Amino acid sequence: MMKNVFYLLFFVAFVSNAQVQVQEQSSINMSLGNSLVVTLPDGKYTLSDAGASYFAQLSLGCVSKTYPHYFYKGFSEKVPSGSPKDLWPSFCGCYDWHSSVHNHWCMIKILKLFPNIAEAAEMRSRLNESFNPEKIKKELEYVRSHENGLFEFPYGQSWVLKMAEELSTWKDRDAQRWLNNLAPLSDYIAFVHSVVWKQVDKVELSGSHDSPAMALSFDYDYAVQFNDDKLKKVVSSAAMKYYGKVQNTSIEKEPYEYDFMSASLLVADLMRKVMTPEKYVKWCKKFCPNLFISSKVNVALQIKRSAKHDGYESHWDGYHLNRIWCLNGMLKTLPEGTLDEATKAEWVLAMNQMWDYAQESIGKGNYDIDHWLSSFSVFALIGYE
Repeated sequence: MMKNVFYLLFFVAFVSNAQVQVQEQSSINMSLGNSLVVTLPDGKYTLSDAGASYFAQLSLGCVSKTYPHYFYKGFSEKVPSGSPKDLWPSFCGCYDWHSSVHNHWCMIKILKLFPNIAEAAEMRSRLNESFNPEKIKKELEYVRSHENGLFEFPYGQSWVLKMAEELSTWKDRDAQRWLNNLAPLSDYIAFVHSVVWKQVDKVELSGSHDSPAMALSFDYDYAVQFNDDKLKKVVSSAAMKYYGKVQNTSIEKEPYEYDFMSASLLVADLMRKVMTPEKYVKWCKKFCPNLFISSKVNVALQIKRSAKHDGYESHWDGYHLNRIWCLNGMLKTLPEGTLDEATKAEWVLAMNQMWDYAQESIGKGNYDIDHWLSSFSVFALIGYE
């Protein structure tokens, strides 16, 4: 599972050096500030109605934007129109396939939890267009016929499973129809993952597109929701094999290179799902002990600040948002009393500071930022709601 070198090089050459402007942003209030969130009784942020509208507009502006696209040279050579719509009629925008997929998840999540915001009708219309059965059939044909059936494995594929899981827990007539239309693609991906993870004996920690922990985590959520016992067994076995005995991870040294997710916390987020809460607490205190010592939390969860947020540096914004979603997941699993009040307060402070830092770059008109950080922002706060 090598990183897509072509993607990375093109990202630097094309996006980082060109401040590509998003479509007209006049409808977005650029001075929203803290109105994007509300503070819960425990001090954590969650998404506000204004925040839901803000990120809905960013995702809507992205999913139909087919240029720039990292594969544009391939389109000009292989597709007469030069448009990604000819290859990926559903997931054609947002600079790359996987970002389009998780922006679709983002719209589903927002519409599901904020059905009365002003953008609801437009999101529903866009989702209805994307989940057309013929378009999904064409998406499946592409995935199956490229890279030996492993196109966008594991990252982009796992987001498809997260979309399916999100739709399946929504009692909405359109959502159930979309889920049924998506099923050929999500069923195929679930099968692929149930086969591949059995064959992989050893992995490394990663916070990039090749992250096994991130994919396995979403795989597990899907398997539980759809009663896919085979996939659940494969994921649980793989997780324990890869990470069950890992201890003293160097969480304070992250991110590595240009990781856009937290390699260590992705593992912690996965393991809470495959272990009992009691076993998880014992494992977690060995895996990342500094998270359970109030005086050391600020070191483990320190913000790696950069004055520059565009291009590759925007990866660090995503990295901090991913840390928030993993920590939110951990808080849902850790039994009451596992964290003393001082330690939990340090977690909450760090999470809120990471949010504030990441939002310095989002919604300012830089497409290399907005094409993926809208969905990461939404997942950070309400992905596990």
